[in-house]
Amino acid sequence: MTPEGWLTDTLPSSRFPVYTRLNANDVLPDPVTPLGASLAWIPWILPGWADGYVALDAFAASELAGEEVAPVAGLLYGHLYINQSTVRIIGIRAGIGWEAIDSAFFSYPGAPPHEEEPSDINEALSEKMAARTMWALTTTTFPELEEERDVAERCRAERPDLGSLTPAALIARARSVMPLERLMWRGETIASNQTAIGPGVINQLVGALDPSLAIRLIGAAGDVDSAAPSFALWDLSRLIRTDEALSAEFASGLDGLLDRLHEGQPEFDKLFARFIREFGYRGPSEWDLGSESWETRPELVLALLDRLRHLEDELSPLRRKEERAAEAEEATRQALELLGDNQEAKQTLELAIASARRFASWRERAKTNAIKVLHEARVALLELGRRLHTDGHLAHPRQIFMAVDNELEVLVAEPAALRDVLAERERQWRELSTVELPMYVDGRKPLPPLDELPRRAEAEATHVRAGDDLTGAGASAGVARGRVRVVTDPGDIADFQPGEILVAPQTDPSWTPLFMVAAGVIVDVGAMGSHAMIVSRELGIPCVAGVAHATRRIPNGALVEVDGSTGRVSVLDI
Repeated sequence: MTPEGWLTDTLPSSRFPVYTRLNANDVLPDPVTPLGASLAWIPWILPGWADGYVALDAFAASELAGEEVAPVAGLLYGHLYINQSTVRIIGIRAGIGWEAIDSAFFSYPGAPPHEEEPSDINEALSEKMAARTMWALTTTTFPELEEERDVAERCRAERPDLGSLTPAALIARARSVMPLERLMWRGETIASNQTAIGPGVINQLVGALDPSLAIRLIGAAGDVDSAAPSFALWDLSRLIRTDEALSAEFASGLDGLLDRLHEGQPEFDKLFARFIREFGYRGPSEWDLGSESWETRPELVLALLDRLRHLEDELSPLRRKEERAAEAEEATRQALELLGDNQEAKQTLELAIASARRFASWRERAKTNAIKVLHEARVALLELGRRLHTDGHLAHPRQIFMAVDNELEVLVAEPAALRDVLAERERQWRELSTVELPMYVDGRKPLPPLDELPRRAEAEATHVRAGDDLTGAGASAGVARGRVRVVTDPGDIADFQPGEILVAPQTDPSWTPLFMVAAGVIVDVGAMGSHAMIVSRELGIPCVAGVAHATRRIPNGALVEVDGSTGRVSVLDI
């Protein structure tokens, strides 16, 4: 690691200079592993992302070519940063403006302003994008996305017996799925960007009349892939709650629970194995090859079930979802009333609401497709890591992700040659997690050197007092009151009690089953269009995102009220 940056860092674009951690730290909060960067992100995901922008008619292919890395995102200080400039230009060319894009995806203070360039305007592309916008408002089908789902499902179904493959074949298997990852980003990019169209139109129509209406209007999307595991976990938790023997097993502690279930609870064990088969690709920081998943670490799922089994039946996410659906209906009635006799505006509003819901669902489906493919490379590489660990060449199986792609053959042929290199690299990689990252990076200015960035432990945050009001972005409608529980690791939830207010640094969809235990949710970063916020609306959980440094400012046990429509957090007692 050099003082300036990290092993796999990419160069910022000079033409599209503004980068942000927003909407990247929701799903990739940790530093990207070297193997994740060199095998997946740089050669396949970033080019696929650029392909998606071209498919959207937002850019000509030549505009995104010619740079070392496609200027759609970058790896800076070892972390994923989204290129905010290109997303803003999409908003400009789509006719909704860059401010609407910032509001939908990058709701956090301090963003460098957009400096307009003549090339931002492209009438030919804008004409095409106008047709694309109308498509986003009116379409009820997304054939490309369904194609990608079929491809991802086939990739999973055709997984070979990894235990029988040679090391060379395991490496080949991991590399072979990466071109599919580039394809998956076609739908991911289209869906993610079109998710902003509906909310943008809603805000234009009624935002000035009632700013909280947009959150209440959008409500649940229905058929959200990222929410499906939460509903499945709820069903499993009901089985545990009503079965004395199963409840006793969980009450005996999580240590050794998986083995006890396998030996003494064959029916539940079969259901649990089916859950892992269907949803095992999910996990914290799931965009990275080197991250844990529910399949590679099923104890994460058992910990969630242990919390969920304590909930009463009336806290069912389906019931909450129905309540929020009724609230969304009432919000629609109010919004139509505000628009008076303007029939065109009313029709446009109804189209925008339907579009916002559809694309929220499609965005999560697109992410699911991409994660499924990535996971197939993950499990193949982890199998190789297990063997190298068993033979004494790695400190632990996951250390294989400290290698870069072109070191894999060396690692197999001469593992001793990389033992010390990977150990030192892992130490440096873990240090990246201690850095207080800038939320925005402006490529027009020199980047602060890595070794000059403050460490999180050194960063100061003003603690809240009773009577304080904190402001974030409304993410999921509803009001909840309760005592705060700060959770910074989804695997460390033993103390989390049902009915508490979850305060987290950021949440990817693997956190969302924990939302069901919470009365409400507050996160440091995120916006209405973030992945986890979409899922929180599906589960009917009030949520406020983008409350800066909430995890450091709000102590455990504080009594707060969360208003997920207005984005306000009121501190009632400390």
